[in-house]
Amino acid sequence: MTHNVKRVLVALAVLASGSALAVAKGGKLYIKTKDAKVFDKADAAKGKTVGVLQPGDEVTWNGADEKQKQFHAVDNGKVKGFTLQQNLSPKKPDAEYLAKDDGKPIDAQAFASSGAATKALSGAALTYSGSKPNMEVLAKGLMTAEGVAATVSFDQAREFNAKQTGGAK
Repeated sequence: MTHNVKRVLVALAVLASGSALAVAKGGKLYIKTKDAKVFDKADAAKGKTVGVLQPGDEVTWNGADEKQKQFHAVDNGKVKGFTLQQNLSPKKPDAEYLAKDDGKPIDAQAFASSGAATKALSGAALTYSGSKPNMEVLAKGLMTAEGVAATVSFDQAREFNAKQTGGAK
C-alpha cells in the first residue's frame, strides 16, 4: 500500500469516527448553537441539565462519550458535562452584521437572541406550509411583511412608530 493511500484511509477513518472536530482532547472548541444544553451524563433523556451555553462560548473538548458518540465532554470553567456534537465547532461563530447598526458587527450570541436569525422564510418553508391547513396563508403573509420591512429604513420605522404611539420612541 502506498503512503498516499494510507493517508487517505486514515483521514476517512477519522471522519467516519464522528470526531471530525479537528481538535485533540484538551483543545478548544466553540459553541455554535443558541441555548446549547450541557448534561451531567451523556444521555439527554436521563441526564440533568447542568448548564446552558451560547454561541461563541469557548469550551475545552474532552472527547466523545464511548457509548453515546454524539455526546461530547466539555468544560468551560463554569459548566462541565456533555453536549451534542452538533453544538460544537472548531471555529468561533462569525459576527453578524445588521443594516440598522450601520454595518457594525454584533456578536453571535446577541444576534441569536435578537431573533433576526430566524426571520428569513425560505421557499422550502412555503412548500412545507402548503401541506398544512391555514399555514400557507400565514407563510405568504410573513413573506409579504418581510418584503415590506426590507424597503423601510430604521429611521422611517422609528418615525412611523412615534406617530402611532403619540410621540413615544
